[in-house]
Amino acid sequence: MSFRFPSADIFCRVIDNFGDAGVCWRLACRLKSLGIAVRFITDRPDVLQLIAPHAAEEAQIAAWDDFAKAAAQPGFQPSELIIETFGCRLPEAYDEAAAKLRAQRLAARQKPPFYFNLDYLSAEDWVEGSHNVVGLHPRLDLPKLWFFPGVTDRTGGVLIEDDYEKRQKAFALQKKDFLLELGADPQRTTVFIFTYPVNDLQTAAAALRQAAANRPMNALLAPGEAGDMLEKLLSGAGSELRTVRTPFVAQKDFDKLLWASDAAIIRGEDSFIRAQLAGLPMLWSTYPTEDHAHRVKLDAWLARFAPKLAPWGLSASYTKLAQDWLEGSAASEDICRFLLEARRYAPGFGVWRRELLERGDLARHMLERAELGM
Repeated sequence: MSFRFPSADIFCRVIDNFGDAGVCWRLACRLKSLGIAVRFITDRPDVLQLIAPHAAEEAQIAAWDDFAKAAAQPGFQPSELIIETFGCRLPEAYDEAAAKLRAQRLAARQKPPFYFNLDYLSAEDWVEGSHNVVGLHPRLDLPKLWFFPGVTDRTGGVLIEDDYEKRQKAFALQKKDFLLELGADPQRTTVFIFTYPVNDLQTAAAALRQAAANRPMNALLAPGEAGDMLEKLLSGAGSELRTVRTPFVAQKDFDKLLWASDAAIIRGEDSFIRAQLAGLPMLWSTYPTEDHAHRVKLDAWLARFAPKLAPWGLSASYTKLAQDWLEGSAASEDICRFLLEARRYAPGFGVWRRELLERGDLARHMLERAELGM
């Protein structure tokens, strides 16, 4: 299916360093793959450079403040598709230009630009009622549509490349060489850890040591403060635990770390979604918030996912472990058991993965909805 939108402006303010930029940039790449030219406006071009070193080859990259000034100049033209992410609030000059263009198009009986507010992923019940809802600008004739990524049929789904399954299948033949290049042993169970410094890293380290005492393991530690801390906590571990610091990989290569692993502790939103698409047994470290909303998000996801483990009798034990991990009260023995028994959890994660894939791609759902107009 072809779409009528030749161009898109994506606005991204970064709060969780890699999560926000990761979701926004993955959306930009999806739109480009569907034939849409993208302008990517961000307040943290430095973060984008880390996850996408060649971003300028894929989209027009603009610093937020510079773009806001450009939007105030005569003759400025917004794109046909406008995507505000995570309620970041667009520059006033841009909104005014978009409202002006909308008025001109309506006067000429032409379709105006379409304006999305793409929100955070959540499995909470209220999201279904807030998805695909039109909101009004406080002073301009500039409606925008609230659109929620999600894991149910009444949300927008998650970002999935058209060739995702093909690439995952092809990687199976490359897995051994990939692990060897990292310095890992392809014969060992492999655990990938990408989490926050506030999580209980001492318990995670103890669990890795205990698991490796039962079965030789690779621990792939992602770049960042948590990885640094875990590396120190695991120093002096015996030969049965091989600790590997993974390089900072471009977003397009991140899936390979997941595909090469047997289990994971994963953080944020984009990485969390990719782990689910991989069908990888994992524990989720939601982005920590003072109001404890991170626990609400976890519980909402568990309520939808955990029943998939029921045929294997693992729903209750996984739910408790996932909650305990987030709260910092998990026993190392329980995490150890999860890592050692990851294969028991894999069928349930596989069922969930298949449902996500069959639900379809968020970017396509957005474009299909935009074709309908407000």
